Amino acid sequence: MERDVLLHSSTNRLGERMEPQDRSNERSAGSRTDAAEMEFRQALLRSHRSPESLGEVEAAAAHFCRALRQQGVAPERMLTDAKRVIDDVIDGDDVPVAERAVQSCIRHYYRGD
Repeated sequence: MERDVLLHSSTNRLGERMEPQDRSNERSAGSRTDAAEMEFRQALLRSHRSPESLGEVEAAAAHFCRALRQQGVAPERMLTDAKRVIDDVIDGDDVPVAERAVQSCIRHYYRGD
């Protein structure tokens, strides 16, 4: 029985027993961010076929960056991640779309909704 406790709990540096943390919320937040990133990628891809889809790109960028903020990602990291997605998908081919997506990310990251 004591072995069971040792496997499922730990002690801090003062020797006090600590219960394991439930990380299910972290996993679900990560999967929401992954889904938002995929949505962002797809919107960027569609923007090549239809210039009218710029609003969709902005909305997907906003959703992705809000998801990162909700996970506690720092603004610098959010911007790096957003630019990574943009570079992966459009690779500098469409500067106006990239700029609008970055602006949308910044605006929505700091907006308190």
